[in-house]
Amino acid sequence: MKIHLIRTEDFPKAQYHEVLQFLQGQVGILQFIEGPVVTLNPNYDYHIFEEDEFGKQEFAVRKHKGIHKGFIDDEKTSDSGVFFSYSPPSFPMRQRTYEWSHFFKTCKAYREFNDIPEQDLVFLLTNAMNKKNWFGSIDESMRNFFVHTADWPFFFKMLNKPIYPIAYEIVVWILRSMMFTHREEILDHVHDQPLGCINDFCVQKDQIILKMRTGDICLDCMDQIVKNDVPPPILRQIQNTLNDIRQHILFSRTKNVYLMDSPLLVSKQQKTLQFPDYSPTKARLNPKELSLYLLYLNHPEGIALNCVTDHQEELLNYYKDVSGQVDLQRMSTTVSLLSSYNEQELSVTLSRIRKKIKNAIGTEFSKKYLIDPLPNGTHGILISRERVRIADGDPNNGLENF
Repeated sequence: MKIHLIRTEDFPKAQYHEVLQFLQGQVGILQFIEGPVVTLNPNYDYHIFEEDEFGKQEFAVRKHKGIHKGFIDDEKTSDSGVFFSYSPPSFPMRQRTYEWSHFFKTCKAYREFNDIPEQDLVFLLTNAMNKKNWFGSIDESMRNFFVHTADWPFFFKMLNKPIYPIAYEIVVWILRSMMFTHREEILDHVHDQPLGCINDFCVQKDQIILKMRTGDICLDCMDQIVKNDVPPPILRQIQNTLNDIRQHILFSRTKNVYLMDSPLLVSKQQKTLQFPDYSPTKARLNPKELSLYLLYLNHPEGIALNCVTDHQEELLNYYKDVSGQVDLQRMSTTVSLLSSYNEQELSVTLSRIRKKIKNAIGTEFSKKYLIDPLPNGTHGILISRERVRIADGDPNNGLENF
C-alpha cells in the first residue's frame, strides 16, 4: 500500500523530511511516498483562541448510540521541534482557521492532477488550524486525510522532535481507515474516557500524551481489527512503528538525565566508534575516515579545514596504523588528497563521518561527537577527551583495553 505525504508550505521542509524518513525507515509493506508542497484555497476565517479553548478538541454529541462526535475528523496537537525553536503562544491568540473540506479538496486535487490510484492514501500535513481544532481527519472516501503539524511542544513540554506525534497520527489514521468501513463507524468506537488506546478521543488535547506513551490498542479495538481483516503484515508494521514512537516519547520525559555524554570508545582494529550509553550500534568508518577522526580527537583546540594539510605527517601516521597497507607511496597520495582543502575528498569524508555517527546514535546525541565548526573558527570535536578511550583491539573484549 502506498501512502502519499503532501504538505503546505507552513510545515517546514526539514521537519517534513524527518517525518518521511522516520516512516520510510520502518520495515514493512506500507510505502511512504514523498509529495509536493501544495497551496490551500485562501478561503478561511479568523478565530481568537483562549488558552483553555486552545487545549481542547471540539466535542459535539452524536445522537446515535449516545456516542460523542468529534474523533473522526481531526484531532489537534501541538509541537514544533526537530531542533527548531518553539515560542509558546500568547493568549488570546488570533489564528486563521479552515474548514476540513478545504484540506480534503486539496488531497483530491493532488489525486486528480497526478492520477493517484484509488487504493492509495493521501495525507496533507499542515500547520494550518482547523475549525474543530483537532489533530487529524479522514474524509468520506476513507482515502484522504489531514494531520495538524504545529504546536506539539505546547503539549509535549520535553519533546523537541515533533516528528513522533505527527508520525503517530499518520499511522493511526491508516489503521482506522482499515478497521472501519465508514467515518460514522469510527465515531461509534471512540473512547470518551482515555484508556491509553489509539481510539481515545482526547477532548483535553494533552490527554493524547497517554495514548502515545502506551502505544496500545485495546481489546475492543483489536476485535474490530480482526473483524475487518486488517492484513497482519500491515498491523505488525503499524504496531512496531507505534512501539518505536512510544520509546521516543518516553525517553523525552527523562532525556535530561540521559543527555550526559556517553563515553566514546574507538577501536582501531575494528575501525569503529561506539557510544555505549546511547546505543549498541557502532559507527563503522573506513581507514580514511578513522584517520581523520583520530587527527581531530588529538587536537581538542580544533583544526581549520584549510590547515589540515599542515598536519599531513600526523594524518599519514594514523593512516598507516589503521589502513593495513604497506605501499607508502599510495598511502602518501591518499593522505595528500584527503588533507587538501582545495580537493573534494576532505569535505566528502567529513560528511560521511557525520552521517555514520548520526545513523548510529541519532541527531540528538551526535552533536558533541561530530567534526563540526567551533566558536574559534576552526573545526573540532566537542566531547571531553576524558570521555574518550582508544584501543588497538576489540572493545567488546573488555574495557580494560582502553
